[in-house]
Amino acid sequence: MSAHDEYCLAQVRQGDRDRYLALLFAPASARNALAAIAAFNLELARAASDITESMLGLVRLQWWREAVEEIQAGGAVRRHQVAEALAASTRAHGLSTDWMLAMIASREGELESDGAPSQAVFDARADATAANLVRLSLQAVGLDPEETGLSAASASVGRAYATVGCARSVLLDARRRRIRLPAEALAEAGVDLDQLLELRPQPALKTCLRLLAARAESDLRTARSAAIPRRAGPLLLTGKLAARHLERLRRAAYDPFDPRVIAPAPFDVWRLLGATVTGRF
Repeated sequence: MSAHDEYCLAQVRQGDRDRYLALLFAPASARNALAAIAAFNLELARAASDITESMLGLVRLQWWREAVEEIQAGGAVRRHQVAEALAASTRAHGLSTDWMLAMIASREGELESDGAPSQAVFDARADATAANLVRLSLQAVGLDPEETGLSAASASVGRAYATVGCARSVLLDARRRRIRLPAEALAEAGVDLDQLLELRPQPALKTCLRLLAARAESDLRTARSAAIPRRAGPLLLTGKLAARHLERLRRAAYDPFDPRVIAPAPFDVWRLLGATVTGRF
């Protein structure tokens, strides 16, 4: 393992518990590539969420756009641990730089927009980020994510994971004065956006999260109906993680103020082992 690979793994371990747990079950031949992909995703997520000034986030995302374009061109790549690891993984596994660029464009759109996205925009962002992350990870394990069954399942699982992720982080987003939940779900539930941004509990917010959870569960059911090979570990494990997060939301009665919603669960690793062995999530 190179220094770049070790750096990516350390970043994922510290900043993305879900992807790190999934890495524990990855085949050795794909582990470095999966760590590079996850670290790249983490860099984009941080640019879109950790920086208070949107312009600074856009500058950071432009830096990554240029880095991916350098990888796409096949020449020299700027000196950065994640960029260099991603370049090596792209050459070794034929990773799609178009999907990487789509991930960046989606994060840029998130920073440039005001207010809650429409359901259509939310779904497009989920496909460009969470689903493309699954697709790149499938490439890393030697599968073609555009095969009929895998393509549909990747889209459904990615949308489910993104939906439950936004539901769980609604208060964190509100602290940053951001709303990522679909406008239609917020309106249907009658959520008072001013109360949400002031971090004040309201029954309508629970109703909204229940609606979103039902949609995510429907997406997971659709994905489960597809013929998914056991080699598609990144897809299976992402689906299992989404299902586990949905279970936590149910136990918390869809109350985002309940600490169980975002608390780490020590037994997730065993649940992922079960999904790896059975090929089901």
